[in-house]
Amino acid sequence: ERGDRRERDERRQRDERGSAAAADAQYDYSEELAQQEPAAAFLLELLEKMGVEARVLAANTDNGLRLRIDSDSMGLLIGRRGETLDALQYLVSLHVNRGAKEYRRITLDTEGYRSRREETLCRLARKTASQVRATGRPVAMEPMNPYERRILHSALQGFRGVTTYSEGEEPNRRVIIAPDR
Repeated sequence: ERGDRRERDERRQRDERGSAAAADAQYDYSEELAQQEPAAAFLLELLEKMGVEARVLAANTDNGLRLRIDSDSMGLLIGRRGETLDALQYLVSLHVNRGAKEYRRITLDTEGYRSRREETLCRLARKTASQVRATGRPVAMEPMNPYERRILHSALQGFRGVTTYSEGEEPNRRVIIAPDR
């Protein structure tokens, strides 16, 4: 039984790594672009000060600049529920957009964490929306950062029978999924 469990866990980890690689494949990351990007240079400097050895790759997307961190310190970089990654993303964004004429969205990722978290949030949103539709009672989600709240709102935009809105003050702002009246 213990061997079966270990085998299942290893298979799950391989699947997660595979989905992370697939998620990363949708972006054209390059080290050359990262070397030209002040955002990547600033991120490398931050990581260095944290004592983290890493490589940063960059990709331009319709949603701004994506920076991927390749390192052996993934858990440290992601933090609890992505808090460390979010904090690093916030600092890089502040640095890049300080004094800039036009705002530039910066997204940091490592090991496909953002894509996996997005999939998880979309599944949770649909499951909760079905529950709200069935019971007719609103559900308050756990507090989330603006990025994650946006994912929930987007995931349920076309979901018939429910509506979403946010309430509360940061850092305890949460999405409410309510029946459509």
